[in-house]
Amino acid sequence: MKKSVLLITILLLAGGMMAQAPQSFKYQAVARNSSGQVLINTDIGIKIEIREGSLSGNAVYSESFSVTSNAVGVVSINIGQGSPVTGEFSAINWGSASYYLNVAIDVDGGSNYSDMGTTQLLSVPYSLYTGSIYVNYSNDTLYIGDQYVVISGGSQPPEGTITDFDGNIYETVTIGTQTWMKENLRSQHYANGTTIDSVWVYDNNESNAAVWGRLYNWEAVMNGDAPSNGNPSGVQGVCPDGWHLPSKAEFQQLINYVGTGGSAWNLKESNAAYWNNPEQNTNESGFSARGAGLRDHIYFNYSSLKETTNFWSTTEQDDNRSGSMRIYDQQGVAVMHNDQKLTGFSVRCVKN
Repeated sequence: MKKSVLLITILLLAGGMMAQAPQSFKYQAVARNSSGQVLINTDIGIKIEIREGSLSGNAVYSESFSVTSNAVGVVSINIGQGSPVTGEFSAINWGSASYYLNVAIDVDGGSNYSDMGTTQLLSVPYSLYTGSIYVNYSNDTLYIGDQYVVISGGSQPPEGTITDFDGNIYETVTIGTQTWMKENLRSQHYANGTTIDSVWVYDNNESNAAVWGRLYNWEAVMNGDAPSNGNPSGVQGVCPDGWHLPSKAEFQQLINYVGTGGSAWNLKESNAAYWNNPEQNTNESGFSARGAGLRDHIYFNYSSLKETTNFWSTTEQDDNRSGSMRIYDQQGVAVMHNDQKLTGFSVRCVKN
């Protein structure tokens, strides 16, 4: 039996800047046989699978290629432009989960593939590019890096939304007498334009901000304001103008309104992209909580994505701890908790 080895080099290259991101990325590899000899000018069949969530996760897309290695044994393909087998490449939501690339080849150029292994895709080309650009929208002017464009008549955000200093637009939802942001805060600046210290994005991967929001420690969230358990708290902190940080009392009002004993099911997104076990989630309230995880205050690592989410409150427990509302993946009750102030948690703001 003929065996093969594929030495994998994945190149996430854009191939030239375009007005619209191309629906593909480059893959190059060197094909060798089981003796380590390079397979030059050889017809090779390749099957690609993109798996969601883990090395053995569900294949959301697969495609095949028939290629010929060059004079030094290199094969080069554009993933996303092969012959589709299952799924649609353009339908992959790269920001919703981690993705893994599985490669199988047939050195005879057919479809009798041998599995060459699976590796995680740590980023996609344009997320690296866009993550490095500062974007802000203010007074009918959209700033992108050091460029800008004036948008006449565009000063008003869509109805029922709120915009932060960075230009991020958030949907909102009214639950009882409270109006909440239904997305986690993503701002890197306070409402007056001052840069926020101690703000992170999960796994330091900028593409995660759009899906999970950002993580902040309690001091950054409070922005020097005094602790409060009032209802309303009266603490703007990190929130946009016209909005404030909730106290424990305000979180408790939310929990009581949606129903104790089943509140977490009513508060959580029902999509498997955001929780490991979403089967009982209803999101009837529209609060749309996602398992955004946390940043540890001791080892500074990230954990608990799709397992828990925590929202800072303005209510202080002691010098080291402050209150938060915590929601677990497989539990139906949202609980009030006291956590280390240096931990990175999510933020939801409530309207004044």
